[in-house]
Amino acid sequence: MPTSISITQAIQSILAPAVMISSTWLFVLSLNTRQSAVFTRIRVLNEEKRKLLHLFEQDAKPQIIEENRYLNIDYQMNILVKRSWYIRNAIISQTIAVVFFVLTSFAIGIDSSLSHNSITYGIPLSLFILGMLLVLIGSLSLAFDEWLSYSVILIEVRAKHSGNESIEQKR
Repeated sequence: MPTSISITQAIQSILAPAVMISSTWLFVLSLNTRQSAVFTRIRVLNEEKRKLLHLFEQDAKPQIIEENRYLNIDYQMNILVKRSWYIRNAIISQTIAVVFFVLTSFAIGIDSSLSHNSITYGIPLSLFILGMLLVLIGSLSLAFDEWLSYSVILIEVRAKHSGNESIEQKR
């Protein structure tokens, strides 16, 4: 029969992955906010693109500025879609990481109740390492998203300062 000290230690060990669960969910929350902002920006640009298309249909010779803005929007939307892909991957990675951290807690509990049976030996650590690997993957996806987010801002700023220069001339 386990002593109260070993039960306390088992409970502490089981709760240890909870720190990773909490921090990972905070990360997911920030990713959801980021994803929402990207989706909103895509919707706004898409609406502007529709208005420009409608304008093009009415005017046989659209202004060069309108054509450039249309190309600019199209280019930005392609990058924003890539950003949403990276954010989605980060959210999926982080969510699966939480699953592995929860499984780690269960595995520690099972391992403790079986008195460190050789069958379950190493399972908690393996699950925790897999969870941490998924956190790393999610963090790298966020880094790629951040890289792309900066490029979208550069496109917008360059478009404001370039006047009548087309997107193709900037590439």
